[in-house]
Amino acid sequence: MSLQPDGSYACDRCGLDVGNGGVDVAAMIADLHPDNPGIPRSLHLCRAERDGAPRGCVGNVLGPGTLTHWTERQD
Repeated sequence: MSLQPDGSYACDRCGLDVGNGGVDVAAMIADLHPDNPGIPRSLHLCRAERDGAPRGCVGNVLGPGTLTHWTERQD
């Protein structure tokens, strides 16, 4: 998860405080910075289950439809 100025760790999508920011509570997505495509950025999304997001922010971005090709290659 992304370290915040106050020392806490938070989801980059919803801002949820995720304690110590362990990898078991987050998914990391690599992207290119929109203002400067030569600079990569890493986004950290939470996996915390809650109303409206049963698989956290990860589920809103990396759902079954998005991962179709990856899933087929694993079989």
